[in-house]
Amino acid sequence: MRKITFFLLATIAGLIGLFSYRTSFGEAVPQSRPAEAATPAPSPTVIAGGRLVDGDAVFTEYGTVQVRVTFAGGRVADVVILQKHTVHEHSLVLNELALPRLREQVLDAQSAEVDTVSGATATSRAYLDSLQSAIDRAHTP
Repeated sequence: MRKITFFLLATIAGLIGLFSYRTSFGEAVPQSRPAEAATPAPSPTVIAGGRLVDGDAVFTEYGTVQVRVTFAGGRVADVVILQKHTVHEHSLVLNELALPRLREQVLDAQSAEVDTVSGATATSRAYLDSLQSAIDRAHTP
């Protein structure tokens, strides 16, 4: 009976520890902003050989992600990051892994319809949402 009681208490303590574990190393972004909110970007800018279009700034619990897309000849020529997650050290590691991979996939697919990067889902979704808003803005007369 003592062993059962010990194992039951140990299991409960383990579950409490598991469910209260936080992966964040720093302060969380204030929850006053909705996770999927976006700020409109300015209208497209024409440059030599193409157009620069800023996507929406997409807010997540880990920070803000925003991209700038260069269009040339009706195609996505480049995608650069204007803002990225910087809330904690883990975000910085994910940025180094996910952002170049997403850029490569987008340039290959010429679309925001690409897979998210495993382990960086929030970053990927925010990146792709910002990208899609830039694509939509570029095709708006």
